[in-house]
Amino acid sequence: MKNFASASLYSMALALTALLGGCLEPMEGRPSLARRDVELRDRQAEAKAPPPAIESITDPALARDLTALLARADKAEADFAVARSAAQQATEAAKGAVVGSEAWSVAQTRISALDAPRRELSQLLGDLEVMYVSRLQREAAGDVKPGGSAQIDQTRSHVLALVTSQDAVIDRLKAGLAG
Repeated sequence: MKNFASASLYSMALALTALLGGCLEPMEGRPSLARRDVELRDRQAEAKAPPPAIESITDPALARDLTALLARADKAEADFAVARSAAQQATEAAKGAVVGSEAWSVAQTRISALDAPRRELSQLLGDLEVMYVSRLQREAAGDVKPGGSAQIDQTRSHVLALVTSQDAVIDRLKAGLAG
């Protein structure tokens, strides 16, 4: 029994030495934990910025696809605006209401109604991601003229800013209902 305790103590000491040795390695070459430029971007301003100009795209199929995607984004944003108005009114009416009360339940329901248009934008963002990667691959292979991927990326950034803006509205309404 004594040999077993001594052996396991020795094994633990070796493991601890190996773990601590990793902490003493230099930090160069390791990724930084500092905030990246993309994390510092102003998504609110990007959401209010107009989407990219479709008429400047030389590929007619891409122009058609992006026009349709932007129309879906506009509809989702308009649907969100209508639902947001109802949710804001319900949240104001529920301020100070007891959790589970009628006013609180109505406000929760109205806030939940914001998820449908937000989900549409999220799906649209996923479609744009797939389109972007596909276009980059086709441009790299020489199947299509370069430049379309930049238009897709601008559209993707616009939709991402809309999603981020909607997330902020939902978070603010939830916080207002909780307080």
